[in-house]
Amino acid sequence: MAPSRLVPRIVVDASEATTLWNAFAGELLAGAAQTAHWFSCWQSSANSDCLVAALLMDGAPVLLLPLEVERRGSLRIACYVGGPHANCNFPALLPTLSITQDDLNGLFQALHRARPDIDIVTLSRQLPELAGAANPLMQLQHRTNPNISLAIRLDGSFETVLNRHNSKRKMKKHRHVVRRYDDAGGFKIVTAASAAESRNMLDDYFAWKSDRLARAGITNTYEPKGVKEFFHHLFADETNAASPRFQLRALEVKGKYRAVLGKSHAKGMTFIDFVGIADDELVSTSPGEFLFYKDIEESCGADLAIYSFGIGDEPYKRSWSEIETPTYDNDISLTAKGRLFSLYLGARGSVVRRIKQNEKVWAMVKTARAKLRGQS
Repeated sequence: MAPSRLVPRIVVDASEATTLWNAFAGELLAGAAQTAHWFSCWQSSANSDCLVAALLMDGAPVLLLPLEVERRGSLRIACYVGGPHANCNFPALLPTLSITQDDLNGLFQALHRARPDIDIVTLSRQLPELAGAANPLMQLQHRTNPNISLAIRLDGSFETVLNRHNSKRKMKKHRHVVRRYDDAGGFKIVTAASAAESRNMLDDYFAWKSDRLARAGITNTYEPKGVKEFFHHLFADETNAASPRFQLRALEVKGKYRAVLGKSHAKGMTFIDFVGIADDELVSTSPGEFLFYKDIEESCGADLAIYSFGIGDEPYKRSWSEIETPTYDNDISLTAKGRLFSLYLGARGSVVRRIKQNEKVWAMVKTARAKLRGQS
């Protein structure tokens, strides 16, 4: 067998990793959470034990896999940097260059040599393709994630988008809510244009989200040390960028934020990473849905083909979307302990997927969770 033309390399230094991202010889394609800015912000704020598993050709990168290492009991697990906050994942790569299964196997063998303490690499919530390019990791054994991604084709016209999705009902509701906001003192849609605006939007979002998760009995993934700081850095640093990859937008009514959404951008696509709403006197107007309406309308005038609601299946997403994309997980075991944990992950994923596919059972699970773990 001829030797691979791609050489693996494991990088732990943040500045060296950034240099690799900047050294792509052609057009870079990557998920938003697989970019240099996301990597450096997370490594400096939330988890210093991060690395990049890279494939190089003639010293230039063709694939970058940014990973963080977490400890769970006696296990050390490598996953996409950002953990549960990294969604619609897609490795940074040159889409014009072929990467084989042997190349990938060599990359994980190199990772095991460099970090023999890592038991397993778990790569979750991955897109099978991005901007027409296939995810090379799908060549490895993989399973379907319980969560899907829902999206809209923008087609350059908001009227066209509306006509595909119950336009009369949406426009009637929109006019009604506009009247409510006008009566309340007027509204505007605000895009964070400074670090101060970014911090204020995020602080409100974190407070709203904490309250809602507590009432639903769901673990708050923003509470671990450094996570909120990470998001503050991530979005504040982008407010001065000519073409920001990460962006915050808010619905403001009578001088107060009533809904906040966080967005990220990849080639020809925009992704909604999170949304939160204030539980106040205007909550009955569905401020989050109103903000989506205005954001989709504006996105139709941008150079975008796809508007993705990201991971998760919710009625408000279904009311807009016509594209349903499954996401996938890879488990690459590096030790015997990792192989045992991989079996557990596969079995757990199968159970969760069956539960979420049954609307009645999933509704019962959410209700029981709120009663048992939630706060009144």
